[in-house]
Amino acid sequence: MKKIYSWLMALMLAGFLAACGNQGDAGEGKQNTEPKTEQASEDSFPVTLKDAADKEVTIEEKPEKIVSLIPSNTEILYAVGAGNEVVAVNENDNYPEEVKDKEQVAGMELNIEKIIALEPDLVLSHGSAGDRWDSGLKQLEDSGIPVLVVKDAQSFDEVYETIEFIGKATGHTDEASDVNEDLKAKLDEIEKKAADIKEEDQKSVFVEISPAPEIYAVGKNTFMDQMLGTINAKNAVQEEGWPMMNEEAIIEMNPEVIIVNYNYVENPVDQVLDRKGWQDIAAVKDKQVHLIDEALTSRPGPRIAEGVEALAKAVYPEVFGE
Repeated sequence: MKKIYSWLMALMLAGFLAACGNQGDAGEGKQNTEPKTEQASEDSFPVTLKDAADKEVTIEEKPEKIVSLIPSNTEILYAVGAGNEVVAVNENDNYPEEVKDKEQVAGMELNIEKIIALEPDLVLSHGSAGDRWDSGLKQLEDSGIPVLVVKDAQSFDEVYETIEFIGKATGHTDEASDVNEDLKAKLDEIEKKAADIKEEDQKSVFVEISPAPEIYAVGKNTFMDQMLGTINAKNAVQEEGWPMMNEEAIIEMNPEVIIVNYNYVENPVDQVLDRKGWQDIAAVKDKQVHLIDEALTSRPGPRIAEGVEALAKAVYPEVFGE
């Protein structure tokens, strides 16, 4: 269900495909995305890696031309210093700014002909795509192009593993370690600040990831559930995964804060505030309904600390407000 949801959201968030990002200020994040100039290690190749599809893939030489099929991979590539090697991306890529000048070869389908014409040394796919791209990826492999399927991370630890994995695949292992250390330090700082929030002051939060009439929410044991735990907030949803919610059940939950985590409908916050029967929900009465940039909270990559911070400021402005 997690992988199905991840791909469903990739389809919804950019209009008809949509994606992993807000429509507006993709450059708002604080992550430094300037390609690093350190010389990547050449003597770490060839390297053999086992990917998320349980395939062992050997990369003979440091990749000079990389195709990234999903935005989270792209953000990691830039963060570890492999941005200059990226030659093509997904049509939903919007961060960092430089990706807007790259060839677009992925969306609902893959443009196999264009990918092969680019003669990449490496193609990075993603586990959230499920089997949607399998036939296309097989064509790329049959043409001699190394294809790695990156794990669909569902926790912070898995994000760190993913960053290390992409670092090894691209010859940027040291830079990947630096990115992870920076992330851990930022998350640790947020967690320490949240530790001052007493248990009786912890707020219940409902995170809506798909609007009415079919409302989906963030449940237990998910990536965003861990984000909520980091800031000492209580997930109002007790089901695991990404459940579809009955409106009566949401009203019964009476969350103190509602987070709207999509931007493909017009005025999503107002739509929640104006829903019939929701006027007595604490979050609605107190106007504690907030839009959070989906790119920061659902892309498992180098900006997750910014996503946690955005949640913290929305839920606990008195603690995390600037």
